[in-house]
Amino acid sequence: MKIRPGHIFSAAVSALVLAGMLILAGCGRSQRSKALCNALDVQIKDAWEFVTPEDIKGFLDKKYGVYIGVRLDSLDLARMERLLEQKSIVMNSEAWTTKDGVLHISIVQRAPALRFQKGEEGFYMDRTGYVFPLHSSYTADVPVIEGTLPALDSASLAAWSEGLLNLSDYIASSKQWKDKIEKIRVNDGGEVELKTVEGKERFIFGAPDKIKDKFEKMGRYCSVIRPAKEEGLYKSVNLKYNKQIICRKDI
Repeated sequence: MKIRPGHIFSAAVSALVLAGMLILAGCGRSQRSKALCNALDVQIKDAWEFVTPEDIKGFLDKKYGVYIGVRLDSLDLARMERLLEQKSIVMNSEAWTTKDGVLHISIVQRAPALRFQKGEEGFYMDRTGYVFPLHSSYTADVPVIEGTLPALDSASLAAWSEGLLNLSDYIASSKQWKDKIEKIRVNDGGEVELKTVEGKERFIFGAPDKIKDKFEKMGRYCSVIRPAKEEGLYKSVNLKYNKQIICRKDI
């Protein structure tokens, strides 16, 4: 087979173009590997105000060390993420760099669902049952529970926490009860007590289960039993037993 000169020329040109591209790519990689970190950009990806970009910068400075002036390919981005996620309020973090020399940090904070308060001590709980400290300068607008977590094994505590979250959700979504429940309290054993805006009774809810049934009994007490008695006659109303409303004059 006879090879034409034109084919040889085309192949040579293609080889030169390919070589040039490889050289340019190599130069680009070399330049990028020598690029230095010259700035930090922190993005908070939610509306909570537990941490600020300045907080994250200070934490990274203290825990990670120097990153400004360091080559981009020398930054341990995975370690930065692990360090940031050691902060209890940080649910997720991402770290990456761009060719302009900027180190980017993205933060997603934990979303509190309930706040527990017992005296001066308190904490938040998110919807996974994870608890984390209160913040000194920011208070999240979430339902407040008087008391603390009961001493239960992990499986029982998880079920109890889910029940309490369901109870809080039920109240928040109820046209009847949303504006009538003044206080939610849990005792050391994990039993729930409710206080309404009207009346002085303690409504003993018991475990945070059978929520709809217990509120139906509570509704019957408020609409039928309370109006038929002298004001303040009963001090406690026990709702935790099936098909029973137990009213007591003494506490």
